[in-house]
Amino acid sequence: MVMNNKRKDLVAFVLIVASVIVLNIIGSLEFFRLDLTSEKRYSLSDVTIDLIEEIPEIVLVRVYLDGDFPGGFQRLQRETKQMLDEFRAYNTKIQYEFIDPSTIGDEKQVQDLYEQLQYKGLKPYQLQSSEGGSQKLLTIFPGAIASYGDSEVAIPLLVDQFASSPENQVNSSVQNLEYALANGVKRLTTIRKPQVGFVLGHDELDTRYIASFARDLSENYNIDRINLKEFRTQEGESSISINDQISRMSRFDALIVAKPEKSFTDLDKFLLDQYLMNGGDVLWLIDAVHAEMDSLSKASQFLAYSNSQMLRLDDMLFKYGARVNGNLVQDLVCAGVSDQKSVNPWIYFPLVMPQVDHPITKSLNAIQLQFASSIDTIIAPGIKKTFLLRSSPYTKTVAVPHMVSLQRLYDKPDENQFRQASVPMSVLLEGEFESAFKNRILPKDQDGETVSFREKSKGAKMVIVADGDIIRNQLNLVNPSLQRGTPLPLGFDQFTGQQYGNQDFLLNVMDYMLDDSGLIAIRSRDLKIRLLDYQLVKSERLLWQIVNTVLPIGSVLLFGLFFTYWRKRKYT
Repeated sequence: MVMNNKRKDLVAFVLIVASVIVLNIIGSLEFFRLDLTSEKRYSLSDVTIDLIEEIPEIVLVRVYLDGDFPGGFQRLQRETKQMLDEFRAYNTKIQYEFIDPSTIGDEKQVQDLYEQLQYKGLKPYQLQSSEGGSQKLLTIFPGAIASYGDSEVAIPLLVDQFASSPENQVNSSVQNLEYALANGVKRLTTIRKPQVGFVLGHDELDTRYIASFARDLSENYNIDRINLKEFRTQEGESSISINDQISRMSRFDALIVAKPEKSFTDLDKFLLDQYLMNGGDVLWLIDAVHAEMDSLSKASQFLAYSNSQMLRLDDMLFKYGARVNGNLVQDLVCAGVSDQKSVNPWIYFPLVMPQVDHPITKSLNAIQLQFASSIDTIIAPGIKKTFLLRSSPYTKTVAVPHMVSLQRLYDKPDENQFRQASVPMSVLLEGEFESAFKNRILPKDQDGETVSFREKSKGAKMVIVADGDIIRNQLNLVNPSLQRGTPLPLGFDQFTGQQYGNQDFLLNVMDYMLDDSGLIAIRSRDLKIRLLDYQLVKSERLLWQIVNTVLPIGSVLLFGLFFTYWRKRKYT
């Protein structure tokens, strides 16, 4: 009987060992991970997995987020490490290291590294830390530098959000981690970059005023310009060809119309219309009202007037499903203007806090607009419309002509007049557009050749922003360490020191329109960050301290007394 039991135990042991070995062999052949969280926060999207698995060479990610810092940044560090571990689980060519830049050498070496990181695109943050009863100022770089071959790219990990608590910023950053890291890897490993063109010929913004956006855009896209009024002719010929111009424009995956100030001719509009009909995407940055802050440097007031009739774009945009109104949006939630003595709110500079749940606007910092107008949508069959930017609940629209006076900078506005809410100032249109030239007389080439014409577009996208200055960066006038006139980062106001989210918004727009991989859809994922209720913790602190200290010790003592009593009853 004893031998039978031993034989059964031995057989069971051998079966268990064999099962473990078989499971390990299967596990080594087939990758498998189990995510039990309700929102699948530890599961990568299919788009990211496909991107990671196709990387042929080593990608090294150096994360400059190591050292002693507050709990929020420790959580960001921990989540970043977990995300990189997930990447490496699908492809071992993803390698990473965490670096504390403040400990790489003496003070001069540290400062040199800080300058290098800023030059490469990582933003420093100053934090107060208590150490030994004294306050210590810490400089941290919550970001990473990813390298692939001879290429490098900066990956900011901390999401800037104006007037948001550090806790909310960290939460948004954690939600954005997969997109930030995957997008950085994509930028490194992409061979064929889409082509983006800036439209010229109508006094669009000068190159120096779009330099910041163009520089960042060039990391993911090839940048060029196209003048709609310049036609190429064949050698020995004097005639121009509209068909050739349409063909030239078709090499661009997207076009940007950045604050035009001169009229679009019918031919200009026809070229843009057919570009859209052939599947091209367009970003319109339109000033429907002529109003410039430079005018206040010459006089204490100026007259803002409608720009729409001069541009001649209304009929075209109307056909596509939108109308930029000839008015000015005034908002009590606004950016400030410095008069060299103080910074005062300027109601003509609406400060837009993106609220819509869309990949373009998710987790963005506040966006500054200047003399913006409102946008309406019109019925257009087959076109999906999404408002991307809206004003605050404390808004007023004023018709033009309108006198803009510097005195408004110092007068307190009457809040009772600001009763409008969520006034749209940017809209996304996507679908199959109908040509604005359908049932109209078409232009002809000079040689009489029939111009090719499409009445309906393939699937296309366009974004309209009722403010041309959203893309305009400032030129350095204040910082003595920079050459005067140097383009500053888009969204940075050198006079108030504020950084706004204009750059990120426009880059997201281009990514949404041109990213065929669908990577930007990751930004729509909503990860639930389960935080403690600090007020409740504070009020019940003593109770839980007692529960966590007295209860375990009391349980052990009670068990000991019961065990002693039980032994006495059993053996006495």
